[in-house]
Amino acid sequence: MATFHLHLPDARLVALAIHYHLGRPGSETDAATLQRHSLGLRPVLEALEPRLDVPAEPEVVPVDLSAYQLTRLGAALHGTVNELKQFGMADGRSAVPGFAEAFGRLFPDAATGDGLDALDLVPDAVGLRRRFADAVREAEAEVEAAREAAEAEAERQRRGLWGRVRERLGGLFGARRG
Repeated sequence: MATFHLHLPDARLVALAIHYHLGRPGSETDAATLQRHSLGLRPVLEALEPRLDVPAEPEVVPVDLSAYQLTRLGAALHGTVNELKQFGMADGRSAVPGFAEAFGRLFPDAATGDGLDALDLVPDAVGLRRRFADAVREAEAEVEAAREAAEAEAERQRRGLWGRVRERLGGLFGARRG
Protein backbone atom coordinates (compact mmCIF):
# COMPACT_ATOMS: atom_id res chain seq x y z
CA MET A 1 0.00 0.00 0.00
CA ALA A 2 1.38 3.40 -0.97
CA THR A 3 0.31 6.72 0.47
CA PHE A 4 0.19 9.79 -1.74
CA HIS A 5 -0.11 13.25 -0.24
CA LEU A 6 -2.13 15.41 -2.61
CA HIS A 7 -2.92 19.08 -2.50
CA LEU A 8 -6.67 19.68 -2.44
CA PRO A 9 -7.08 20.52 -6.16
CA ASP A 10 -5.25 17.31 -7.09
CA ALA A 11 -7.30 15.31 -4.59
CA ARG A 12 -10.45 16.68 -6.23
CA LEU A 13 -9.14 15.60 -9.65
CA VAL A 14 -8.42 12.12 -8.26
CA ALA A 15 -11.98 11.96 -6.93
CA LEU A 16 -13.31 13.05 -10.33
CA ALA A 17 -11.16 10.42 -12.05
CA ILE A 18 -12.57 7.76 -9.72
CA HIS A 19 -16.11 8.91 -10.52
CA TYR A 20 -15.22 8.63 -14.20
CA HIS A 21 -13.83 5.13 -13.61
CA LEU A 22 -16.85 3.97 -11.61
CA GLY A 23 -19.23 5.34 -14.25
CA ARG A 24 -17.85 2.94 -16.84
CA PRO A 25 -19.67 -0.42 -16.99
CA GLY A 26 -17.65 -3.29 -15.56
CA SER A 27 -15.01 -1.08 -13.97
CA GLU A 28 -15.24 -2.86 -10.63
CA THR A 29 -15.72 -6.36 -12.04
CA ASP A 30 -13.15 -9.11 -11.58
CA ALA A 31 -12.05 -10.28 -15.02
CA ALA A 32 -11.67 -13.91 -13.94
CA THR A 33 -14.95 -14.39 -12.06
CA LEU A 34 -17.05 -11.60 -13.66
CA GLN A 35 -18.24 -10.71 -10.15
CA ARG A 36 -18.04 -7.32 -8.46
CA HIS A 37 -15.04 -6.98 -6.18
CA SER A 38 -13.92 -4.54 -3.52
CA LEU A 39 -10.29 -4.28 -4.66
CA GLY A 40 -10.94 -1.37 -7.02
CA LEU A 41 -11.34 2.35 -6.52
CA ARG A 42 -14.76 2.53 -4.81
CA PRO A 43 -13.24 2.17 -1.30
CA VAL A 44 -10.69 4.87 -2.14
CA LEU A 45 -13.47 7.26 -3.19
CA GLU A 46 -15.47 6.46 -0.05
CA ALA A 47 -12.45 7.36 2.08
CA LEU A 48 -11.46 10.39 0.02
CA GLU A 49 -14.69 12.30 -0.54
CA PRO A 50 -15.50 13.10 3.11
CA ARG A 51 -12.06 14.74 3.43
CA LEU A 52 -12.83 17.01 0.47
CA ASP A 53 -16.03 18.42 1.98
CA VAL A 54 -14.58 19.49 5.34
CA PRO A 55 -15.25 23.25 5.85
CA ALA A 56 -11.66 23.90 6.95
CA GLU A 57 -10.18 22.37 3.82
CA PRO A 58 -6.95 20.54 4.52
CA GLU A 59 -3.93 21.69 2.60
CA VAL A 60 -2.81 18.11 1.91
CA VAL A 61 -5.01 15.03 1.63
CA PRO A 62 -3.42 11.57 2.09
CA VAL A 63 -4.64 8.87 -0.31
CA ASP A 64 -3.77 5.21 0.31
CA LEU A 65 -3.63 3.00 -2.79
CA SER A 66 -2.73 -0.64 -3.35
CA ALA A 67 -0.72 -1.48 -6.47
CA TYR A 68 -3.89 -2.67 -8.21
CA GLN A 69 -5.78 0.51 -7.26
CA LEU A 70 -2.90 2.63 -8.51
CA THR A 71 -3.04 0.92 -11.92
CA ARG A 72 -6.78 1.57 -12.08
CA LEU A 73 -6.27 5.20 -11.07
CA GLY A 74 -3.67 5.63 -13.82
CA ALA A 75 -6.20 4.46 -16.41
CA ALA A 76 -8.92 6.60 -14.82
CA LEU A 77 -6.77 9.74 -14.97
CA HIS A 78 -6.03 9.08 -18.63
CA GLY A 79 -9.74 8.74 -19.40
CA THR A 80 -10.63 11.76 -17.29
CA VAL A 81 -8.36 13.99 -19.38
CA ASN A 82 -10.32 13.01 -22.46
CA GLU A 83 -13.65 13.26 -20.68
CA LEU A 84 -12.85 16.78 -19.41
CA LYS A 85 -12.17 17.87 -22.99
CA GLN A 86 -15.41 16.35 -24.22
CA PHE A 87 -17.32 17.68 -21.22
CA GLY A 88 -16.04 21.21 -21.78
CA MET A 89 -16.82 21.21 -25.49
CA ALA A 90 -20.28 19.64 -24.97
CA ASP A 91 -21.46 22.36 -22.59
CA GLY A 92 -21.36 20.19 -19.49
CA ARG A 93 -22.81 16.99 -20.92
CA SER A 94 -21.17 13.62 -20.39
CA ALA A 95 -21.92 10.09 -21.54
CA VAL A 96 -20.38 8.77 -18.32
CA PRO A 97 -23.08 8.29 -15.65
CA GLY A 98 -22.51 10.50 -12.61
CA PHE A 99 -19.61 12.46 -14.13
CA ALA A 100 -21.50 15.77 -14.51
CA GLU A 101 -22.86 15.57 -10.95
CA ALA A 102 -19.43 14.74 -9.53
CA PHE A 103 -17.87 17.57 -11.52
CA GLY A 104 -20.45 20.01 -10.14
CA ARG A 105 -19.86 18.87 -6.55
CA LEU A 106 -16.06 18.78 -6.76
CA PHE A 107 -15.60 21.96 -8.80
CA PRO A 108 -18.56 24.21 -7.94
CA ASP A 109 -16.90 27.31 -9.43
CA ALA A 110 -16.59 25.58 -12.79
CA ALA A 111 -20.10 24.19 -12.62
CA THR A 112 -21.62 27.64 -12.10
CA GLY A 113 -19.47 29.25 -14.76
CA ASP A 114 -17.64 31.54 -12.32
CA GLY A 115 -14.32 31.66 -14.13
CA LEU A 116 -13.04 28.09 -14.14
CA ASP A 117 -14.09 25.77 -16.96
CA ALA A 118 -13.72 22.02 -17.49
CA LEU A 119 -11.19 22.70 -20.24
CA ASP A 120 -9.15 24.75 -17.75
CA LEU A 121 -8.72 21.58 -15.66
CA VAL A 122 -7.23 19.56 -18.54
CA PRO A 123 -3.62 20.77 -18.02
CA ASP A 124 -3.90 20.06 -14.28
CA ALA A 125 -5.24 16.55 -14.97
CA VAL A 126 -2.47 15.90 -17.51
CA GLY A 127 0.13 17.10 -15.01
CA LEU A 128 -1.30 14.90 -12.27
CA ARG A 129 -1.31 11.90 -14.60
CA ARG A 130 2.35 12.57 -15.44
CA ARG A 131 3.28 12.86 -11.75
CA PHE A 132 1.67 9.46 -11.14
CA ALA A 133 3.23 7.87 -14.26
CA ASP A 134 6.33 6.33 -12.64
CA ALA A 135 4.36 4.99 -9.68
CA VAL A 136 1.73 3.57 -12.04
CA ARG A 137 4.41 1.80 -14.12
CA GLU A 138 5.91 0.28 -10.97
CA ALA A 139 2.46 -0.80 -9.78
CA GLU A 140 1.68 -2.37 -13.16
CA ALA A 141 4.91 -4.38 -12.94
CA GLU A 142 4.03 -5.45 -9.38
CA VAL A 143 0.50 -6.49 -10.36
CA GLU A 144 1.83 -8.39 -13.40
CA ALA A 145 4.44 -10.18 -11.27
CA ALA A 146 1.77 -11.18 -8.75
CA ARG A 147 -0.47 -12.43 -11.57
CA GLU A 148 2.38 -14.49 -13.06
CA ALA A 149 3.25 -15.91 -9.64
CA ALA A 150 -0.39 -16.91 -9.06
CA GLU A 151 -0.55 -18.56 -12.50
CA ALA A 152 2.71 -20.44 -11.84
CA GLU A 153 1.40 -21.65 -8.48
CA ALA A 154 -1.88 -22.76 -10.05
CA GLU A 155 0.06 -24.61 -12.77
CA ARG A 156 2.30 -26.24 -10.14
CA GLN A 157 -0.74 -27.38 -8.18
CA ARG A 158 -2.46 -28.62 -11.34
CA ARG A 159 0.63 -30.56 -12.37
CA GLY A 160 0.96 -31.89 -8.86
CA LEU A 161 -2.61 -33.19 -8.94
CA TRP A 162 -2.17 -34.82 -12.35
CA GLY A 163 1.15 -36.26 -11.27
CA ARG A 164 -0.54 -37.95 -8.32
CA VAL A 165 -3.36 -39.20 -10.57
CA ARG A 166 -0.86 -40.62 -13.09
CA GLU A 167 1.08 -42.24 -10.27
CA ARG A 168 -2.02 -43.96 -8.93
CA LEU A 169 -3.23 -45.02 -12.36
CA GLY A 170 0.25 -46.27 -13.23
CA GLY A 171 0.30 -48.27 -10.02
CA LEU A 172 -3.08 -49.81 -10.80
CA PHE A 173 -2.19 -50.68 -14.35
CA GLY A 174 1.32 -51.80 -13.43
CA ALA A 175 -0.07 -54.19 -10.79
CA ARG A 176 -2.40 -55.83 -13.33
CA ARG A 177 0.40 -56.46 -15.79
CA GLY A 178 2.54 -58.33 -13.36
